[in-house]
Amino acid sequence: MDGERLLTSTAGMEPDVDWRNGNPAAFEMLVRRWQQPVARFLFHVVGREEPLADLCQEVFLRVYEHRSRYRETGTFSGWLYRIALNVARDALRRRCKEPRGLGDVEPAAAGPSPEAACEQAERGRIVAQTVAELPEPLRVVLVLRHYEEMSFEQIARMLREPASTIKSRFQAALQRLRDRLRFLCDDPTESER
Repeated sequence: MDGERLLTSTAGMEPDVDWRNGNPAAFEMLVRRWQQPVARFLFHVVGREEPLADLCQEVFLRVYEHRSRYRETGTFSGWLYRIALNVARDALRRRCKEPRGLGDVEPAAAGPSPEAACEQAERGRIVAQTVAELPEPLRVVLVLRHYEEMSFEQIARMLREPASTIKSRFQAALQRLRDRLRFLCDDPTESER
């Protein structure tokens, strides 16, 4: 469990300096350390319509090509997520269509009954669809804060926006999710009572 958390948490994961000097082993270690968090971020921003492996590869290719631009004055994670966000935006531009749902969600854990598992999967699909329909500025803040567990200050530095703007976007995203989910999940028979 601790090893799994280490792989998915981004805290304290600043890379060795050797990767910037072109050391293949150091860069391979960097990719192994950051591949899961980057893939998770990309999944929540662009969904499954884009091949995540290709997008991850593009992120790390850009990291390698632009390694001389990394400045140790900021955090590596902020710089990396900024590159991942740019790759995600490029993918969305190429798509040139309205945001679509994220498709099937990860398989649900075995529930007490098939009905419960089906309901859980449907709720997951609805939440994923609702997140995908958020405007990009709200969706990015929500994903970074909720799924990547970044602080508002980290997100603000990464997006080069004031922390107050990030907090407002997060609140707006939550409110839109609440409103949309309330609308989708309301049982019309309850309102007749």
